Amino acid sequence: MEKDILEYYLQKITIVENGLKVLAGKLKMASFFRLISFLGISFSVFKLFQQFSPLWIVAFLIFFAAFLVLISFYVNLKNKEKYQQQLLFLYQNELEQLNGKSNKFNDGSAFDTGESYWGDLDLFGKGSLYHLINRTVTQYGQEALAKQFKFPYQNIKNISEQQKALQIYSKQLPIVESIIATALLHRTELGTFDTIFKWLQTPNSLHNSNWAKMIRWVLPAINICLIALAFIKGSNAFIGLVFIAGWIQIVYYGKYLQNDFALLGKKEDLLKQYASILQKFESIVVEDSELLKQYQSSCSEAYTAIKALSKLSSRIDQRLNLLIITIVNPIFLYDIQNMFSLESWKMKYRDSLNGWINTVGEIEKLNSFAVYAFQNQENCYPKVLEGVSQINAKAISHPLIPKNKRIPNDISIGVNDKLLLITGSNMSGKTTFLRTLAVNLVMAESGLPVAATDFSFTPMQIFSSIRISDSLQENTSYFMAELKKLQSIKTGVQQNQSSLVLIDEILRGTNSDDKFYGSEQFVKEMIRYNCITLFATHDLKLSELENEFPDQIVNYCFESKIENNELSFDYKIQRGVAKNRNASFLMKKMGII
Repeated sequence: MEKDILEYYLQKITIVENGLKVLAGKLKMASFFRLISFLGISFSVFKLFQQFSPLWIVAFLIFFAAFLVLISFYVNLKNKEKYQQQLLFLYQNELEQLNGKSNKFNDGSAFDTGESYWGDLDLFGKGSLYHLINRTVTQYGQEALAKQFKFPYQNIKNISEQQKALQIYSKQLPIVESIIATALLHRTELGTFDTIFKWLQTPNSLHNSNWAKMIRWVLPAINICLIALAFIKGSNAFIGLVFIAGWIQIVYYGKYLQNDFALLGKKEDLLKQYASILQKFESIVVEDSELLKQYQSSCSEAYTAIKALSKLSSRIDQRLNLLIITIVNPIFLYDIQNMFSLESWKMKYRDSLNGWINTVGEIEKLNSFAVYAFQNQENCYPKVLEGVSQINAKAISHPLIPKNKRIPNDISIGVNDKLLLITGSNMSGKTTFLRTLAVNLVMAESGLPVAATDFSFTPMQIFSSIRISDSLQENTSYFMAELKKLQSIKTGVQQNQSSLVLIDEILRGTNSDDKFYGSEQFVKEMIRYNCITLFATHDLKLSELENEFPDQIVNYCFESKIENNELSFDYKIQRGVAKNRNASFLMKKMGII
């Protein structure tokens, strides 16, 4: 399967590279003929200055028309070339990532705020789950993907709908790739809609003024008449009246115009990006997916509206053009006409834009999921269960570990056992297993296929204490930071109907007796609530709790092997308590003791 996927991307790269070579040849040809037509225009003008002739007028018009056509042809070819270059970047990135290199899309570091379980599970940052899956380009797409991982669905309906949408959408990979490449093509650093949303909240001044409604048509008509009169009478005074009257009106509304234009300027590329994504998504096959139907339902209107706003933003940026600012603006009230168009757009679409932009974010999130689903077809789509909190997995492994290095495990917890006490030495796989279960649960609750051959679960909130750090800035010791995490876990499981709790070797900052007592009491506290708990520890004495609570606590372990004076691990979880001690063995082998 993986070989077929690698071959898919190799073929795509070859096709695009060959297409770029063809386009390069066409561009050279278009440039050559454009030069010939320009020389033809110049020669025609030269001959006309030498001697007027209808023949050279016809030649001039032919060369001029050819020049315009060739410019349009060249621009279209250049746009195709840029699009193909983005496709090539996408395919090369996929191939490199499949071969073990880092994804070139954003790694989501900005979303790692140190809260909740996100840092414990490596959801954000270089080499994270976000970095593995992310194919988003826009700000809203990146935020939608981050939000999905931070707050995965807890509702069975939402999970099932996203699963169905992904199963349908991931089969349309060429469209998915086309949408990603289109987003890359229109990528811009000015990626925020904040100023546009601020503009949407400003009141309309021109539409509320009868004078403005009248003058926008009357004054340009009068100006045209004055210009005609100036030519007939040969008087510059009439021309002067045109400019004076025009600038009086522009200056009168100047503050209002400048404020709103400042909010909307330099947004053409950003708006084009979102409009293009919506236009591409309109062509997908939605089948019986309600989620895809919902996203697609507004695509046509949204694309048309956002594209229109993009053109208006472009016209705003062009208003400082020398020709427009000196002639077009005072004669035709260019600024006022544009503001009337903007106000009309605002009145019609004010309440819709935010929903459309959020839809683009959701589409981009689905793009990322679709690429992951295509590249991991051996993964399974989980079954969502109701009732007793539980997780059942066969051959589950960590999605961030290369496929050829994964050691799968089977686990079932929740129905018969509420708390797994997992013992084992350092490096044996305890912490990785905790993360494996939780990361796959995040993916399952996001509608993604998971790294297992079979997976069923009830939706649950995740709480964890795996990676602890002190804070000099907040004057918080390591020990106090850990206690705050444990307090947060207890509060969380009290407030949530169903939870998964992950604990890795707590109370490392106190003496052994105090550590054992505190750990024991926390284990007993957890079995009081409706939560599934995985408790990894080196303290073998805690395993005796299985005898005290046989229907709720069960011992599992990761064992190490010492054979021929060598230490090895099989990373397979098994029932029972760990027996081998590798710390003293390694210290002796390294000459420490």
